[in-house]
Parts: sequence; structure tokens; C-alpha cells
Amino acid sequence: MDIYLLGHLTIDIVVEGEKVRRSLGGTVTFGSLAALKHGVRPHIVSKVGTDFPDEYMMFLGKHNIDLSGVGISRYLPTTKFKLVYRSSGDRDLYLLARCEDILSGDVPLGKIKGNIAVIGPLVGEIPPSVVQEVSEVASLVVTDLQGYVRKQLGDKRIVLSSSPEARLVVSLSDIVHAEVAEARAIYGNLEPLELAKKLVEDGAGISLVTLGADGAYVATRQRAFFVPSIPTRVVDTTGAGDVFTTVFAVEYQRSGDIREASAYATAAVSFLIEKPGVDGLKDRWEVRKRAEKLIENIKELA
Repeated sequence: MDIYLLGHLTIDIVVEGEKVRRSLGGTVTFGSLAALKHGVRPHIVSKVGTDFPDEYMMFLGKHNIDLSGVGISRYLPTTKFKLVYRSSGDRDLYLLARCEDILSGDVPLGKIKGNIAVIGPLVGEIPPSVVQEVSEVASLVVTDLQGYVRKQLGDKRIVLSSSPEARLVVSLSDIVHAEVAEARAIYGNLEPLELAKKLVEDGAGISLVTLGADGAYVATRQRAFFVPSIPTRVVDTTGAGDVFTTVFAVEYQRSGDIREASAYATAAVSFLIEKPGVDGLKDRWEVRKRAEKLIENIKELA
């Protein structure tokens, strides 16, 4: 099984109090490494600038991630974010630079045919027309909505705001993920279950609405579930939504079972957040132990 992940690789400047560090970011990064742990070969389709660090390419390459779909822009720098964490645990997100869009000519549709495709934009860099083309060839199209509900203010800070593109890509996707605040940016201040149902009404085959430590809601047209989180020590939540989405997609493609896919996704995230960056990711056999304990606590809702 192969998985193609589309979206910008990023340079993240992380500010925690007086500590400042640089790290490799992007949905495609966390998703690829999670996919590897679950026995799937990842392929990244992205755009970066000439400023993208060589060590990041080497890091991804040595993990056997296919980077042949990563294009180098001669005109724009790599997408760069500044993440400022507050003592409350909340964060402010700033967009410092943005690379070129990922267009039809950048996407290897022939190779994607019959495989999983994860659409993971961060700043709207994948037009809906590309999602449409991917949806016609991939066996499973999975879209994370975060990149379609972000708006940059004058001070470079990113806030959540609805867009026509967001609802359009929902209708083109087999699985859609949104954090609860992102879903509310589109549909208003509804309860999480209602948000999950709204995504399905707009055309998603399966919707995933995550609430961090408060769990997740998963819905189809016929069924809905509440998936509790797994209590653990939280060190770093960066990439949690990316890992949840990717692992759910991989395990759902493998089993066709929503409960099982939800349990694996939740368990994978519970390991991820116990350590900084991607250090918490575990192999599938380790994730399975926690997933098996969780399945019985997943509740089907009336």
C-alpha cells in the first residue's frame, strides 16, 4: 500500500518562553512518518524554496520517504511559520513566508491512481481543481481542512476564517478532518457532533472532528461515534491532527472498520504527544496494544 501526501513542507520557528528552535514541519512530514510506522510507503508532493535546509531533505530521505515529488521554487522561499506558545498551552501562529501553490502539473496522477491521497495544505496551496483531479484517480481521498480556513492578518498572524474552497473540497473527499475550531469557522458555533454531521451533509464520506484531550467525533451518513482520548502525559501536541488523519486513513483502507481505524488513530496520537516533535511515533504493533484497549470505549451515538 502506498500513500501520497500533498502539501507544503515547512520551516517552523518555535518559540516557548525564552527558548527558540527551528524544526521541520507540515502535514506531509508528520503524516509520512506516521504512515511508515503503519507499514505504508509514503510519497511527498510539495514545493520548497532554495532555502530549504539540506539536513531536512536528508532526514526525510533516510527514512525511505519518496521525495521525487518535491519541487524547488526558484522564485519564492519555503513556507515558514512562527509558532509562539503561551504558558496556558495555547499558541499564536504567524506566517512568515509562503511558497508556490501545488498545481496539476506538479502532481503525479498516474502514480496516485489506486492509492491513498492525503490533501494536507497549510495555507491554501492546493487549489480545489487539483483535489478534483486527485479524487478521480485515488482509491481514498483524505483532506485536512486546516489550510482552507486560515487567513493572514496584517501582523502576519493566522486566524481561522471560512472560505468557499473549504466546503468545495469537503464534497470532493472520502474522509475529511477538522479540529473543532476549524469546523466552527465554517459552520458556526455548533456542538462537535453536529459539526461532524454537517461535514457529511456537505459531501464527505466520513468526517473526523477532533477536540484534543476531549476526544473526537467520527460520522458517516448512517452512523456516528464518540472516540475518547487516551490519558497520557502531554509534552508536545504539534502534528497530532496530521497523525490522527493519516493513521485513520491507512487503517480504514486496511480494515474498512471505523471503530478500529479510530482506535489506531487515537492510540498513535497518544504516543506522539508524549515526546517532542516526531520522537513519540511508535510502530504499529505498539500502537495496537493501546488501540485494542480503546475500542470497547468507543461509543456509537443515537
